[in-house]
Amino acid sequence: MEFKRLDIRPAGNIMDAYLNNPDFIRTYFDYTPDTEGYTARLKELDSRRFDREGLARTVRNFMAKTGISERAEAHLHELESGAPAVVGGQQAGLLTGPLYSVNKALSVVAEARRLRGMLGTPVVPIFWIAGEDHDLQEINHVYAISDDRPVKRQFPVPYGAKTMATESGFDPAEMELFIRGIFRDYGETFHTESLLEIALGCLDGNGTYTSFFAALMNRLFTEEGLLLLDAADPALRRIEAKHFELMVKRSSEIAAGVAETEEQYGNEGYGNPIGAEREDAHLFYVDSGERFLLRREDGRFVNPQAGLSFSEEDLTGIARNHPECLSNNVVTRPVMQDLVLPVLSFVGGPGEIAYWSLLKPAFREMGIRMPVVVPRQSLTFITRQTECLLEETGLEAEDVLAGRAEEEKQQFIEQVSDRAASEQISRMEEQLEAGYRELAVSLESRGRNIQELISRNIGFHSRQFDYLKDKIRESVLLEHETAIRRFTRLESELLPEGGYQERKYTPFQYMNEYGPGFISDLAARMSGEPGDHFLVRL
Repeated sequence: MEFKRLDIRPAGNIMDAYLNNPDFIRTYFDYTPDTEGYTARLKELDSRRFDREGLARTVRNFMAKTGISERAEAHLHELESGAPAVVGGQQAGLLTGPLYSVNKALSVVAEARRLRGMLGTPVVPIFWIAGEDHDLQEINHVYAISDDRPVKRQFPVPYGAKTMATESGFDPAEMELFIRGIFRDYGETFHTESLLEIALGCLDGNGTYTSFFAALMNRLFTEEGLLLLDAADPALRRIEAKHFELMVKRSSEIAAGVAETEEQYGNEGYGNPIGAEREDAHLFYVDSGERFLLRREDGRFVNPQAGLSFSEEDLTGIARNHPECLSNNVVTRPVMQDLVLPVLSFVGGPGEIAYWSLLKPAFREMGIRMPVVVPRQSLTFITRQTECLLEETGLEAEDVLAGRAEEEKQQFIEQVSDRAASEQISRMEEQLEAGYRELAVSLESRGRNIQELISRNIGFHSRQFDYLKDKIRESVLLEHETAIRRFTRLESELLPEGGYQERKYTPFQYMNEYGPGFISDLAARMSGEPGDHFLVRL
């Protein structure tokens, strides 16, 4: 396994500003991602109180079902004893979902290790599973390479289902068949049987999307001691109850502050990542596992479509006595995370950093500051097959990531195309059209019907010439199919459908070639700075 850092432009103007404009960070964040910022954040955390015992108990109970490693237990002890945390999170996904979930968890582990060494104090890695998310269409599929192209395999979910992932179950037998089908796409290797055993072993007894995802992540990150937490865990909700109460009471001020910040943000050319409005409550009400977004109207918290209407007193009572009936949205989730966890640093993707940059007033209204916010690292993997394809095409991986494979493919097709035949057909077409034009002039007096007939004949022959050109092109492509497929496969491997691997494929596609130690070996070798993109040769 060999790492090479890539020099890749930031994803959009927001990330460019975050990485290169100190004024952007000073305006929209509380701490700079440097020694000074981390040290100041540690002092702030020392001044605050957290239910560390309840938090550790919640994490321990959540992870106990699939086992708690010695490293994880050590991290739990450090958390109870006052250690801060590096935190990142993602919604559940089948076979962990796209690689960016694992990349984010690896980044959390690497950042916790880096800060532990830099600051000389224990720092623990925590991965927050967004089990309250209810968009099952974002969860129920896996991409794999089939016939040299990325293919989407979907696990069926009930139409219109909106229950939270933590409460959304599936038929284990159907899921097993689905997973076996994915592994058939991967192809048989020396590691396939053991990996399938791992995946199906994690499926056993875990019949919801969140529990299956958590079991896989716990199994893959055993040696790293990654702590896992479900945002929808009722035990966590009880810890959050007093914070929900205050969020209800401060709802108007939170909404106004975020909307005002986003207006300024848009005026400065950064767009409107959230689309915040002053009437937003930034809270969901949960009923039978389904979430209903609330707004404020005439002093009440309402969702007219669901027939919900609560006074502030009603909602604070629900927060106090039934916190499991409330859920955070994109604005209040980061704030709640910071209220219950001692977050030294938050690791996020470009989209997360975009909306986090609007949240300073929400944190302020709850009496706290934002943690240090850093971008996750990214990884692009070069398998042995990909390495061979690069050699055969003469391309570098960086060329493919820059979109050059498609350009090279079209140039190759142009080089091998039968230009002589194409030119001859074009000449025939020109001669025929010239003959028809002469005929049309000589028959002009014969009336409109004859002219229309000549026009139809021209169209017919034009279509026949196009058909002939297409057939000649097909024969050329067939003759050079092997060479052309190399470019197609390269794109599918490194830049599937124009995006990075991490947005398509699961880690099991690469573990199938590398082996079960894939994640541990990556974690051991990851270094560098937040936001780095590495090319990894397996």
